[in-house]
Amino acid sequence: MDKPTQDDILPPTHKTTALPGQPDISSSLKAPIVPGINTDAITCEQIHAGISIHIPYSPLMQREDLLVFHWGLHQSSTPLLHPLGSSTVVRILCITYNLIPHPQYGPVDIYYEIHRASHLIGTSPVLRVMVNKHAPLTSRQRRRKRSMKRRHPGK
Repeated sequence: MDKPTQDDILPPTHKTTALPGQPDISSSLKAPIVPGINTDAITCEQIHAGISIHIPYSPLMQREDLLVFHWGLHQSSTPLLHPLGSSTVVRILCITYNLIPHPQYGPVDIYYEIHRASHLIGTSPVLRVMVNKHAPLTSRQRRRKRSMKRRHPGK
C-alpha cells in the first residue's frame, strides 16, 4: 500500500467546515508560530532536539474544542482544557523526530484544525517549513571542498 503524500492530506481550502448553527472559524485562525527558529532552514539537530510550535489564540475557540495538529503526514490531537482568552497562545507543542515514526525532510506543511462535538469547524492557514536532513557545512569544510575541486577539477 502506498503511503499518502503531503498533497493528499492538505486541508481543503474551498470546503465549508461549519456545523449547522456554528460559524466556520477558519478565517479567525492564524498559522502556527515557530518562535526562534528559521523556518526556511530547520536543522537536523534542531528537529531531533525538539522545536516548539505555538498555536495562536482565536476568540472563536472554546474550552473543550479539540485541536488536531498536523506536521506533514504526522498528526496529534489535544483538547483545549484551560480557560481561553488569557494568553495569545493556547497551546505549545514540542515536535521531535525522536518520537515521530516517519520523519520527513525537505518541505513540510504544518497546520491545525479545530473540532467541536466531533465536527471540523475550522482549519488554520498552512505554514511550510524546510527541514534539512544533513548538517550545514562549516567554513573549514567549505574551504576543503573548494581546494579539492581546484586540485581535481573533473570530480
